[in-house]
Amino acid sequence: MSIDKKLTIVLWIILGINFYLPLSGLSYVIGFSFLNYLAIILIIAHIIECCVFYKRILVAENNPFLSFIKTLIFGLLYIKDLKK
Repeated sequence: MSIDKKLTIVLWIILGINFYLPLSGLSYVIGFSFLNYLAIILIIAHIIECCVFYKRILVAENNPFLSFIKTLIFGLLYIKDLKK
C-alpha cells in the first residue's frame, strides 16, 4: 500500500474520531466542526466518483461491493489504478 493511501486512511480515522467524540465546548473555539464538514464533502465527492466511474468499478474486481467500498475510502487514488 502506497503512502498516499496510508495517509488517506489516517485522515478517515481522524475524521471518524472527530465525528464520534466531539469536544463539545472546544469545537467551536478551535474549529473542529470544520472537520465534520470536510468529512461530509469527501463522502459526497466519493459518491459522485462512484456514479461517474460506475462501469469501470464494476469490472475492476470479482466483488463489485468491495470495489465501491475502496472507492468510497480512497476515491481517485483507487480509480487511477483500475484498468480502462
